[in-house]
Amino acid sequence: MVNFVYPEELYFFVESIRSFEVSEIGSSKWLEVHEMVIKLSQQAAFEVAQHREEEVKEFLISRDKLRLLIHEAFCVNLWKTRVLPHLLEIDPNPQATFLIYTVLYHEAALVALLDMCLYHPSGREVLQESVLDLVDYCAYSVCQVIGLVSMGYHENESKVDVDEAVLTELERQKRDLIYKIGLRCVSILNYLAENMPLLHLSAARRMMITHDIPWLVTDVLCFRPWQRKTSKGIEKYIDEKWTTVEEMAKIIKPEAQAWFCVRQLILDPEIMKYYTLNEARCKQLSKLVGLMNDALLDQLPVLIDLKQFLGRLTLSGNVANKSHNLLLEDLPQIQEDLLKQVERDGGFYQIAQAQESVFLSTNREEICALASKLSSAYSTELLCELEQNMADSKVDDNVNNDAKGAVGGANVESKENATNSSTKSCAICKAKASKKCANCKQIHYCSRECQLKDWPQHKLTCLGKV
Repeated sequence: MVNFVYPEELYFFVESIRSFEVSEIGSSKWLEVHEMVIKLSQQAAFEVAQHREEEVKEFLISRDKLRLLIHEAFCVNLWKTRVLPHLLEIDPNPQATFLIYTVLYHEAALVALLDMCLYHPSGREVLQESVLDLVDYCAYSVCQVIGLVSMGYHENESKVDVDEAVLTELERQKRDLIYKIGLRCVSILNYLAENMPLLHLSAARRMMITHDIPWLVTDVLCFRPWQRKTSKGIEKYIDEKWTTVEEMAKIIKPEAQAWFCVRQLILDPEIMKYYTLNEARCKQLSKLVGLMNDALLDQLPVLIDLKQFLGRLTLSGNVANKSHNLLLEDLPQIQEDLLKQVERDGGFYQIAQAQESVFLSTNREEICALASKLSSAYSTELLCELEQNMADSKVDDNVNNDAKGAVGGANVESKENATNSSTKSCAICKAKASKKCANCKQIHYCSRECQLKDWPQHKLTCLGKV
């Protein structure tokens, strides 16, 4: 059975996850843990996609590693926002940016693991006080997505902010990852809202009073960051890729998660006791009524009661202010502890100067050696093979579904497939080819064996196109 992490390695990989300080990012020990985190993230996603037992999730939860994932996400975020700008001041055009991108991608992998673990109630139960830090992190990440969308980031043609034309490739990669992380954080906020009684006592106050998550998610629903209009038509952000869709009204996962989050927070009386529906909040929430059309309610009928509540709220207007008793509440500690350690290390600029030799190295041999080491962590060959397997399974499912339809339609489909296969030949043996590379979609193969034979040469052009 194909795996990114084999069962005998899993325990060691999970146990190796530990906390780092901002000054340690990019060190050899940090890179070792980074490789393990990447492989765990790939394995966890593969287990979900293949409907297998989620062993990575079980190990992370049982070994109490979720708090460390939150800590590391905050650590990388601080490095990205406070150290990286100083590094780029030292050298605005570094020779090799792949190590910087590695750090940025590390944060996305951590959030992906958190997203998959917190889907399960058992994952939310073990968070304890670290949920307060997680709420802060998610609120900040969602705000960043709203900021990018307001500048026209997701519109890739005409509606683009002025700075986009002069952005470096590194900045574009950075924004792409901010976008992915922010949309995953919408899902995480929904999971937290679903099981508020399982969370720390201060979690509800943190979400409703400190960050006003209902207001924030309402903005997300109004800006619709998962949809854009291009010359090819309407595209939606499906499985972290922009995909052209024919059915514009079809609801996709990020949009559904945002709706569920608002519904859970607004309709739960225990949560709403922390939330004063003043005039400004009533006006903000009333924007949702115009978005709740018949197509939405047909696909998400659980939103009917939310629409009724918002309708009554619009008619009744401002609700009487609630008095909040003065309570002692816990405060987030992870970011605070990281900032204190940064002060002890001399500040962000001092850390940037210390890391200059790592991230801005001009030694070609060191750069090549590090690039070779990191490339093995991403398992590109295995990813291509698994993506091809998943694409094949989807094709098989479509064929099986078509077989259940009308006989005439099935005949037309089979003729079309026969015509296509007869015009394509395998890149290796020149036989008729029914498969193609899942990445570039250009090269055809008759079997997986031929694809693997061709991969050492094909990957040079294939990965470049991707």
